[in-house]
Amino acid sequence: MRESVLFAVAAFSFLICQSVLFAQAGTSTVVVFSEPGCPAADSANPSPQQLAAMLPGARRTDTGHFRDALAAPSTRLLVLPYGSSFPEEAWPAIKQFLDRGGNLLVLGGKPFTRAAYRDSGGWHLRDYSVRFVRPLMIDQYQETPGSDGLQFQPNPELPLRLPAFAWKRAFSPVIRLSAVDLYQRGGAAGSIDARLDTIAWGVKQGRKLSAPVLQVDHYRNGFDGGRWIFVNAELSREFFDNATLLQSLAERALQGAEEFTVRPASPLYVQGEPIELQVAWHASDAPKGPLRVGLTTFPDGDPSHSSTTSVMIPSNEPFLLPAPSGKGLYIIKAQLLEGDHVRAMYHSAFWIRDESFLRSGPHLGVNHDYFELDGRPLAVVGTTYMSSEVQRLFFEHPNVYVWNQDLGQIHDAGLNMIRTGWWTGWDKFCDENGQPYERTLRTLEAYLMTARKYGLPVQFNFFAFLPDVLGGANAFLDPEAVRRQQTLISSVVARFHDVPFLAWDLINEPSFSQHLWKTRPNGDAIELAAWNNWLTQRYPDRGKLAALWNIPPDSVTGTISLPREDEFSPRGMYTGTNSLRLHDYFLFAQESFAHWASTMRDTIRSTGSQQVVTVGQDEGGIQDRLSPAFWGQSVDFTTNHSWWLNDHILWDSLAAKQPGKAMLIQETGLQRELNIDEIARRTPESEAALLERKIAASFIQGSGAIEWLWNTNSAMTESNETPIGAVRTDYTEKPEAKLLRAFAEFAPSLHEHLRDPQLPSIAIVTSQAAQFSVLADFQVAAQQNAVRALAYDAHLSAYVIAENQIEKLGSPKLAILPSPQALSETAWRALLNYVDAGGNLLVTGPVDRDQHWQIVHRATELGLAAHVEPLTYHNATVHIADRSLALAFGQPQQNWLDSLRFDDGSSFKEISRGKGRIFWTAYPVELAEDLHSTSGLYAYVATRLNITPLFSQQTPLPPGVLVFPTVLADSVLYVLVSDTANDANISLHDQSTGVPITFTLPAEHAAIVVIGKKEKKIVAQYGF
Repeated sequence: MRESVLFAVAAFSFLICQSVLFAQAGTSTVVVFSEPGCPAADSANPSPQQLAAMLPGARRTDTGHFRDALAAPSTRLLVLPYGSSFPEEAWPAIKQFLDRGGNLLVLGGKPFTRAAYRDSGGWHLRDYSVRFVRPLMIDQYQETPGSDGLQFQPNPELPLRLPAFAWKRAFSPVIRLSAVDLYQRGGAAGSIDARLDTIAWGVKQGRKLSAPVLQVDHYRNGFDGGRWIFVNAELSREFFDNATLLQSLAERALQGAEEFTVRPASPLYVQGEPIELQVAWHASDAPKGPLRVGLTTFPDGDPSHSSTTSVMIPSNEPFLLPAPSGKGLYIIKAQLLEGDHVRAMYHSAFWIRDESFLRSGPHLGVNHDYFELDGRPLAVVGTTYMSSEVQRLFFEHPNVYVWNQDLGQIHDAGLNMIRTGWWTGWDKFCDENGQPYERTLRTLEAYLMTARKYGLPVQFNFFAFLPDVLGGANAFLDPEAVRRQQTLISSVVARFHDVPFLAWDLINEPSFSQHLWKTRPNGDAIELAAWNNWLTQRYPDRGKLAALWNIPPDSVTGTISLPREDEFSPRGMYTGTNSLRLHDYFLFAQESFAHWASTMRDTIRSTGSQQVVTVGQDEGGIQDRLSPAFWGQSVDFTTNHSWWLNDHILWDSLAAKQPGKAMLIQETGLQRELNIDEIARRTPESEAALLERKIAASFIQGSGAIEWLWNTNSAMTESNETPIGAVRTDYTEKPEAKLLRAFAEFAPSLHEHLRDPQLPSIAIVTSQAAQFSVLADFQVAAQQNAVRALAYDAHLSAYVIAENQIEKLGSPKLAILPSPQALSETAWRALLNYVDAGGNLLVTGPVDRDQHWQIVHRATELGLAAHVEPLTYHNATVHIADRSLALAFGQPQQNWLDSLRFDDGSSFKEISRGKGRIFWTAYPVELAEDLHSTSGLYAYVATRLNITPLFSQQTPLPPGVLVFPTVLADSVLYVLVSDTANDANISLHDQSTGVPITFTLPAEHAAIVVIGKKEKKIVAQYGF
């Protein structure tokens, strides 16, 4: 206690001394903008008397003299006291001042979002805009709570203790701290160009909810040397009466940017090794005397057993600490001292290796359907984490102290898994042959030790998007590149093969070539040779191949070229381009990647590791990219990253789930959405509501979800990335964090129920023949519409089976083939065998083409008098028994789709075959404009087969409300999702137990209910 009092006295004395110097500096140092009549915005307007008394010795400047005042070389600090408001005509002068490293203090509001202008009628404010903050690397501001009910907490990492003040609401910036990409590839980290430190928070129950005052230090690549302090809050007029507070802020800003770090050379040491420290310091304000670094080191949680020392800087010699005597985590507290004055503070830490501790902990595994921890089911509610300090550069600049703080917060939030790994900087991790450096392995060990401390299972990702970082002509096909990748993976896994809580992710969101986010040829000689070898094995008869591709035989002699870009256009045939070989190229790409994944998994197994392995794919994998339907057989569980397709959250889960494999929504979150004026469309509360729907839906045939990202990533140049995450750069928690805490609190009540899920009685079969063609969008839409019509409108549960997995269809009561247009003969025969054995098949529209779009007369072969014709009309009707289903087809459907014409004029057929039945409509109903007819068709066929919903509606469900039940071994799991604008009164009865479910589901939110079969009551619930 005595130490903190002495520190406070010293700091106060320093401020008094600096105030005298500040006053002596006069007009040459600080400029305060002061303009009679200028309106304030989002904060109180200081009175003329308050402006006059503010910062004695500073120069108060109106608009007419503003430009000259800021241009003066002696001006070091600009003070703007009008909240969000600033003089529009002075913007060029303000920007030039900041560009040259000028310091800034903004009092109140959302800085630079309300331009003030003057005309003959006086001063006015323009509407809120981000056009001025974008050049300052700020994207948006997000509103956070006022001080009422919050505890004022100064940042203990800064040598500044502000007196408490009140605010009505605060505004956290969505900010970028990187101006330069370190690597020219997607997802690369940016350089560490600036640092944001919150000066004080508003805290409630240990959670930082508001940051009313913050500091941004600019180091390099723009605004170099400048320190900006924002009191980014709605202030009352009384705030401006606090002279000590204003003086402290001005002096802090006037010091300019200062960069100070003290980190161990390695985040982990072996017992007996001395600890080498690396000290970095740079400041825009030169010290007035010698500097030294005071160091205190102590075991985590035991500061009473500390050791202290100091070192003068700068120094050309490395600084060594003696080796600690025990194992475990050690904290380093560093203070940059100028005489007795503390200029800056920094914390770091290191581990002393503890093999038994690392290799203890829970065992992470999977079964056919769910994750397990120590053999018991685990409802995954996790997050992605690297470092709140440097984000993706956490292996280059590791700080165990930061990891310990952040992972402690994640643990305290109740989350039960983290995902991490390498998204950038592989050249810093390993040599040119893929051999990882010892520091790399120690860094991973330190990270795992920290996760182990908090009992958090870890998924570690090796590559991102394309494993091209280790050279080679082709990342997946070049044997030399693959060998280097194997070296990296095997060396890392061998070191940690027996860490029980660790899983391996081979690659994040892979694409097959350098053309990311789509499937296109890489165009290299190795790919060309592999493509031709694949074709030779698959089509030894080149004449037959020419016929399948509808080209002359001499076109397939010799080396066959890779598909060109124009072949991927659906209108290529109008310019003489044939697209029929695309299906083969897609299969070649899928099988090549699956082989790569299998090779890497075998590499992992060769180390003795039995840890689970996966590939972290996004929604492109269930569209036209590398698909879990192919690589799923090479891994232990499949994944999906639900990002963009917010209207198809359910389809995201169903299509990613593969037979016999657990599925995890391994990344989910909110991509930012902007209006055309660049202002955010969604509030943080709306974003949290959408995340709630995504996480709830992740338990539909899935094991749960891992949120991306715990800490928002400001260390990138992509503005699209910076808003994503649960905890902002100023360390305040978004509503997303509260939501994650709520799911984490619910998850333990769900764990033990996640056993032996029953497959629904309906299967949706996808056509890869259509999906891997230039008409892929139609097939994807057919799947999505089929899922929505069944689950939302007909209230029937279903699962999805891909064409190449058709042998694992199982025995559903009904299989639906939605608007296929084309299907391989293998899949068609498998479906007929399913019908022969007693299954029931619904086909919508024709299926009289194979994967090469060759005509096959499948309807005729079944004895149906019918022929295929182009769908060239807007309206059609399906007549079923005593009802008529009206259909309307838009222009794209009329341009490309086919329909069936039954010779007897009917539009629906029901025929018997073997022990089963086939239902067939003439039209591709899922691709009509209105889904009501699709759901009506499904409901009719289901009724004919005695398939009924698993619940009864006591009150009709409104459109847009999903109720999806899953029958488990001891319970029934209900996931309810609202895609509607209004609250919904839910009143249901579970058919198997008779248990009622009654509550109000808020608009755009979600809920989960678990009904115990034995208990015949609700045994767990979320959301109400």
